[in-house]
Formats: sequence, structure tokens, C-alpha cells
Amino acid sequence: MLATLRSFFAPPISADPEESTGKLVWMVRLRWIAIAAQCATVLPALEFGLLEPHLLPHFASAIVLLSLVNIVTWGALRRGASATPGRLLFQLSCDIAAVSAMLAMTGGAWNPMVPILFVHAGLGALLLEGQLSLLFFGVLIGCLLLLQAFSNIPPGLEGSLIPRKILFPAQLVVAGVFWILTAWLSNTLSAMTSHFNFLREQKTGIDRLRAVGALAAGLSHELATPLNTAQLKIARLARTQALSADPDLKTASEALAHCRDVLRHMAGAPLHPDRLHLEVVDVDEVVSQVCAGVQLEHEDIGIHIHTHGPAPRRAMVPPVAFSQALMNLIDNAIESGGQDDVEVIIDKHEGHTEVAILDRGRGWPDVVRKHLGEPFVTTKPDGVGLGLYFVHSLTSAIGAELLLEDRAEGGAVARIRFPRVSVVAARIREATAP
Repeated sequence: MLATLRSFFAPPISADPEESTGKLVWMVRLRWIAIAAQCATVLPALEFGLLEPHLLPHFASAIVLLSLVNIVTWGALRRGASATPGRLLFQLSCDIAAVSAMLAMTGGAWNPMVPILFVHAGLGALLLEGQLSLLFFGVLIGCLLLLQAFSNIPPGLEGSLIPRKILFPAQLVVAGVFWILTAWLSNTLSAMTSHFNFLREQKTGIDRLRAVGALAAGLSHELATPLNTAQLKIARLARTQALSADPDLKTASEALAHCRDVLRHMAGAPLHPDRLHLEVVDVDEVVSQVCAGVQLEHEDIGIHIHTHGPAPRRAMVPPVAFSQALMNLIDNAIESGGQDDVEVIIDKHEGHTEVAILDRGRGWPDVVRKHLGEPFVTTKPDGVGLGLYFVHSLTSAIGAELLLEDRAEGGAVARIRFPRVSVVAARIREATAP
């Protein structure tokens, strides 16, 4: 029973428009409670002279109309209709219109129940966002103004009216405080929820890396020896039987070599965050060495390095794995760009250091973008699909970020964004603190 009541009143704390239907369900539930409370106040209002008998039919009509709105809304939700932020604004506007009408009949701005409108200010800030929230707050202030100008003062309130020049500013301040505080809390909770989801996804990714790493290490260990033996036997058979030109034997040898390359990539791709030896390196120096090594293998392709931002440009990385990741990205850019040159840009910003590899190919295929971080995803006929996976594994393991973008002039950009060295060092100190 207690759990049911708790779920009934559980508020949607996020301002995400995709959750509008859940917010509307919550609003309908609260409205039934509000309607019941309004019905319960009729007799006390008549008893204490806050509601004049000749206005009772009008007061009851407002309650009935609000009930009809709730019934129609609940029926639409039961039929599977979805809500939008605009519909939420309409529903909240119906609420304050009905409440303002009933207040106008029972003393207007001087009615002791006026704080109900301030509650709606909080609801608007909680359930709406941006311009819609501000628009609703404007409607609420308009209702307060109308209550000041057009109100029936019942006998029970005569002689105890606060001057308008004092009452309205006070109510405006209270409504504004309700709205500002609720909007701030809603935005804060939404940001915290997003950050929590990001950290949970990051942890899930790291756990997946560990699992794939254990599987890859086992496969590499079990298959490496049989593959080497098979290659040696084929090579000896080709020599002893003079079969070096035999096409079937050559195909078998190439297939074994391909399997060996896959195992080699698998052995290097899974990176365990808790086993990486991080060092502060000069990014310019590492990039220059890698580019020089790749240039020796591709003398017909120009690899141009550009630097931006103040030196030194440093990052905390495992040097060998970082060099391998750069080689993978540069090789990929050379293969994608044909005979066009490759550009490598090193940039330093206030919060991070960045290395970008740019080519003049056809851009990133949709399948690669969609399955970034998954092994064996490639669009190349002879590709293994582990080079980009290795880079993604490395960036995930060290808290960096891999971004795949298309160039405006045609081509692809692979961007590695490293957090500032001081930030990484602080995280390491926190993780290793007793």
C-alpha cells in the first residue's frame, strides 16, 4: 500500500521532452486530488462567508469543467496518445484558469487559498523547460493581475483587505521565487541524471573491454601455436615438393597470414584500464615520430603536421599504445584518401589537448559511425575491423574521447581529445588514495 502511494506521487524530475507523457500522467493524478480538495472546501466556504450562495453554480461549473478536462485527458492517455511539451502547457493553463475563476468568486487575490497558484508556478518550472516555462510563468502573472482587477469580495473578507500596492508585489515575489527555485532544482537534477547515465555507460564500456580482452587473450593464446605450426608445415611442403607456385598452397598460406594478423590485432586491441602505464608525453614529439615512421612506408603520400595553441602540448597516455593508435588512424586515412595527402593537426585548448587526422576520402560510412567501439566492423574488402576498435578501446580506457566527423570540403576527420594533464593526475590520485 505504501509503495503504491509512493509511486502515485513520484514526480518526473527530468525536463526531457521525451518524458512528456509520463509527466502528463502524473499531472492527471494530482489534478484528481486537487478536484477532491476543491469539492471539500465548498461547505466551509459557504459557512464562513467566503462563497456567496448565488455564485455556487458558477463555482461548481468550474470544478465540473476541470473534471471533464481530466477525464478526456485520462481517456486519451489510456488509448495510447502521446503528450508533447505544448500539451503540457495547455493542461497547466487549464488548471490555473479554473483555479483563478474559483478564486475570483471567493475573494480573488485576497483569498487565503491564493498560494495554490504559487504551487502551479513550481509545477510549470518542473514540467516545462525553456521558453514554454517562461511563457507559463507569464500566464500565471497575468492571472494574478486579473484577480487584482476583477474579484468578488465576499462578506467573510470585507474589512480585512490588504492594499493592492502591497499585495500584488508580495504575490509577484513569492510566485517568482517558487518558479526560479523549482526551475533551478529541476535543471540541476536533470544535469545530475545525465552525468550519472554518462558515467554508467562509461563503466559499462570499460567492463565490456575487460570481457573482450579476456576472450581475445584466450583465443590468441590457444590459436597462435597451431597457426604458426601450420604456416611452417606449408612453407616446408612448398620447399620440399617444389610447390611454391601452387595456387591452392599460396591461398592457404595467405589465409593463415590473415588469421595471424587478426590475432595480432586482437591481442593488442583490448586494453585494461587498470593495467595501463600512463606517462606524460609531449604530443608533438610522439606525433612527429609516428608520422615519420609511416612516411617511410608511404613515400608517395604527403603527411603534413600543423600545430595550434600554446606549447607544450602534453597528454597522459600509454606511449606505445598511443603510437599504435595514431598509426592505425593515419594508415586508415591513407587508404581512404587514395593518393591525396593526409593532415595531422595538434591543438591545445583550455581544458584538453587534441589530435586530428584528416583525409580527402569519402567520409565515414554510416555503419562505422553506428557501430563505433565494436570489433570486426569494416567496409574494406580486406579489412579486419580492429584498427578503429583499438583506438576506441584506448580512448575509453584512459578517459579520452574519439570523435568521427566529415570534412566540409569532403573527406573524414578522426579526432582524439585528451583531458588536461592536471585533470587526469587528479583522477589518478583520487583512485589510488587509501
